[in-house]
Amino acid sequence: MINPSEPNDQPVLKQIRDFLGLSRERFARLIGCSTQKIYRGENGVEITFTIEEIQNLNVVLRDNFGCDVDSLPRRLSEPGDLTNLISHDS
Repeated sequence: MINPSEPNDQPVLKQIRDFLGLSRERFARLIGCSTQKIYRGENGVEITFTIEEIQNLNVVLRDNFGCDVDSLPRRLSEPGDLTNLISHDS
């Protein structure tokens, strides 16, 4: 579990998954992509989501954080500040 009040140098995708407390497999199923895609994104490899995967990620963000993909940094495979995204109680 991440602490949103502390700086985090992990890729955004991993921060989101860790905050939700999900395995890579479960997170991949929620988004509708492969576990390998999540693994690559969490390890700094630039990944591309399909429109359906982005829509599914949007649902996950809306349901858990009250925001959408527009609230995320541009590159999910790079470190980013999620303080504004996850600073409220989920």
